[in-house]
Amino acid sequence: MNKRLLLCLLPALLAGCATMNEQECRSKTPATVGLSDGRQGYGVWRLDKHADSCARFGIGFDRNAYLKARAEGLLSYCTPDNGERAGARGERYEYVCPAALEPAFLARYRPAYRDWLAAQHSRWWWP
Repeated sequence: MNKRLLLCLLPALLAGCATMNEQECRSKTPATVGLSDGRQGYGVWRLDKHADSCARFGIGFDRNAYLKARAEGLLSYCTPDNGERAGARGERYEYVCPAALEPAFLARYRPAYRDWLAAQHSRWWWP
């Protein structure tokens, strides 16, 4: 019985690792995906996940278009205001901001993230 359950769950578990399904690989351009990933502050590691997801369906993924658009998206992500928002939501920073933008981003991200961590700590350790 356990083997049967594992065989049923295995495809669902493997699909959970994919960042894009077949429809998304066919309908979204790598530039669109890269722009979105940049705006969300994802690291470049995500490019390989997308490329692997689409390769499963025999669909190529233009890495250069993705990277160019991701860099553009990072300009929206790496603002001081967004640093504060990301920190206050407890988002992990993946050190993706360009060197010129990172200090201002981190100046607002770090205190907000510390406040979020303190709130989480007090939430879990309340007697």
